Amino acid sequence: MIGNLFSWTVTALFGTITLLLAFESWALLTGHTPISEYIRPAVHSYPGIAFVIAVVIGILLGHFLWGPAYGRTSPEGPK
Repeated sequence: MIGNLFSWTVTALFGTITLLLAFESWALLTGHTPISEYIRPAVHSYPGIAFVIAVVIGILLGHFLWGPAYGRTSPEGPK
């Protein structure tokens, strides 16, 4: 059950990111206002909060993209 929920959550996250990137590309190609024009002023207004959010996202990505330190290329050797 937990594995299923995690899988759906990650799928939804990457689907949302894909849609946001598609919208950004469409906006740049058609001359509409891209999302980055809304994000940039918010980051300049609240740099501390933006930094904390960036660190948390980096920690989460690092946690899920790089697994535990064991395996064929690990100094510990295979488990």
